Amino acid sequence: MSISATWEQTRHGLLLELAALPSEGDVVQWQRRLADAIIDAEGAKVATDMGEAKRHRHLLRVIADGLVHELLDEHTIRSLSRHPGKPASLLAQGADFDFVFEQASRLHSLGFIPIIADLTTLIGVGDIVGWSATGVVVLECKNRPAPLREATTGRLARQRQRGEQVETYLTTSTLDEGDSLRQAVTMSLPSPDWAAVTDLLERCEESSSGAAVYSLGQNDILVAATAQATPEQVMTLVLDFIESTSPTVVFYSELINTASYRFMAPSSYPVAGDRRWRLLEGELRLIRLIDMSAFAAELVHEGAVITLVPEQSAARLDLRIDVDGREYTRFTHQLAEFCLWMPVPLAAIRQTLIDYALTLVKERAAASGETADSPNLAAGDNFMYATVYRPESGR
Repeated sequence: MSISATWEQTRHGLLLELAALPSEGDVVQWQRRLADAIIDAEGAKVATDMGEAKRHRHLLRVIADGLVHELLDEHTIRSLSRHPGKPASLLAQGADFDFVFEQASRLHSLGFIPIIADLTTLIGVGDIVGWSATGVVVLECKNRPAPLREATTGRLARQRQRGEQVETYLTTSTLDEGDSLRQAVTMSLPSPDWAAVTDLLERCEESSSGAAVYSLGQNDILVAATAQATPEQVMTLVLDFIESTSPTVVFYSELINTASYRFMAPSSYPVAGDRRWRLLEGELRLIRLIDMSAFAAELVHEGAVITLVPEQSAARLDLRIDVDGREYTRFTHQLAEFCLWMPVPLAAIRQTLIDYALTLVKERAAASGETADSPNLAAGDNFMYATVYRPESGR
């Protein structure tokens, strides 16, 4: 068996196990196997295709992202992914990485489900994120005795500052960043209909054409296609559902390389393990076609005309809220494009944003120009950041 086939088999096994975690299986041992697979690829022989080895390591981390999305809410993931960097070499960490796993096992024994940060593409703060039903803890792991005094400059000080800032923000829903004030507000986005996605993938696999369509609304469809389906077979289906002459088209396979706290890779979807693997490997593909101009909306509230205006710029879509013809606020592309990159109807997102715009207008009227905290500031999370050192020898 070729090394490429062996690596593909490894990914397949890990994804099948992931689909059962954390309720079944050992989450620490599963991550240890995934880590060993990354280390094996890092130490690949010179004759090995280095591009294939790099792709394998990345796909393994994308698999681990599925555990992140399973356990953490998107706001926590966002806060922990604000400091992205190149993937850390696990092979070079040696005993230090073993120490991280020791602490993960201890955390697990205390009732937390640990996530090893360096195994994911999403976590940029801490070495371990521990989740429990009562809260989240993030640990920095230092494989040495604690210093007499905490560092005030250098890498360790920057690590601690980042962790403490995340703790402040998540526990208080606000953070003074000097030149700006970051606040977390409550706004629940619609959830994907995962049962419908499962049905779509099943129909695709059973179809003679290798393609199937799910309609999320007028000019808003999700297409599933096997690698064997031809473009002509896919377009034949699409034309029955799309009337728009210029729909926006995106391929969810792109998220294998660009997944984020809000836009998860298809391999992280809560569907059967074998389908996750086929989505990861490109054997199953998801394609979204949607007329984004349908975001435009206008309503009247207590005599004020409120308009939702889609604005395309730099290949991204922002949404502007106007009140009586003047700009009032904006929603960034990350919110506007949620329905594009996740299997959620545009109509549902549009209604959510309209409702939130109404809330903002009502709050502004209630404040009567006075400075006041937003009534819908999110409740603080139960979150803790800490550093763990190895005990001194003999103690």
